[in-house]
Amino acid sequence: MNTIFASLAVASQTTKLGTETASDYGPGFLGFIFTAVMVIAVIFLIRDMVRRVRRVRYTSEAEAKQQEMVNKGNERKLQEPEEPIDPKTNEDR
Repeated sequence: MNTIFASLAVASQTTKLGTETASDYGPGFLGFIFTAVMVIAVIFLIRDMVRRVRRVRYTSEAEAKQQEMVNKGNERKLQEPEEPIDPKTNEDR
């Protein structure tokens, strides 16, 4: 067990573990720019997707209402008046 600790101690002295600075590792400025571009692209894609889904939903609702009105019109029987009606006065003649 002591040999493991001794080998780790020697390895840490030769490789200088723990002496890194902030500029030695990490994505840096280029990583930040890439991430920012990806976030902006995703935001625009999501907005476009929501707009298209909303358009499809409104179109299907309008088609359903139109079909419902057509079905009501087909079911309704027109009743012919027995006497003509004057459209100006809306009275029977």
